[in-house]
Parts: sequence; structure tokens; C-alpha cells
Amino acid sequence: MSNEMEKFIEDMVNKIEQITESLDGTIAQINKIEESVNNLNKGFEKETASMNENIRLIIEALKQFRVQSNSSISELAKELNNTVKNIWDEKKIQKYFEDAKQSVDRIKEAEKVVSDNLYYAQLLTIVKNISTYLQKVKK
Repeated sequence: MSNEMEKFIEDMVNKIEQITESLDGTIAQINKIEESVNNLNKGFEKETASMNENIRLIIEALKQFRVQSNSSISELAKELNNTVKNIWDEKKIQKYFEDAKQSVDRIKEAEKVVSDNLYYAQLLTIVKNISTYLQKVKK
């Protein structure tokens, strides 16, 4: 009976170690996701700066439109439309939001994995406590 208990305890310890390793892996995944999110934030900052510059250029174009009353309205409108079209065609904002959505989805998946692992760790702790209690009762 003693050998069976020792084997049972050894199995429980091995399972707890496996869960610990799994949790370490999950933490590493979360750290990678955090790094990804930080990189996306940096990219977003760059894109925001670029968008601000584009807006500044549009405003400058509008100022020139007002100042250069001799220029033809259709020519300036065409220029402005081209500037707006170029910004739109680059789809930088749309790409950023798609990347951000993917990062949020990854974080949600990692959160679920961590939650599941913590649940299993709690179950194993309960089983270990029951095992310890049964050992004490048998003595």
C-alpha cells in the first residue's frame, strides 16, 4: 500500500510540474503578445505622425487655395482629391486596426489558456490535499 501511495504522490508531483511548465509557456506567450502589442503601438504612433503630416499637407493645400485665388479651382480640387485619394489608398489606418484586432484576439486566447491552466492547477492542489489527508487518516 505504501508503494502505491508513493507512486500516486509521485504522479501528482509530476502533473503539478507539467502544469507549472505549461504555465511558464503561457507566460512566455503572453510576454510575446505584449511585445507584439508594444510594436503595434509604435507602428500606430508612426502612422499617426504620418497621418498628422498628411493632414498638415491638406491644410496647407487649403491655405494655398485661399491665397492663390488666381489658380483655377478645378486644379486645386484635383490636387486635394489626389492627396486624399493617396491617403485613402494606402489604407494605413485600416491595416493598423486589423493588426490591433488580431493582437486583441491573441490576448483573449492567452487569457483563456491561463485561466484553464490555473483551474487545473487548483484541481491538482485539491487532489493533493485530499491525498495528504487520506495518508494522515490511514496512519
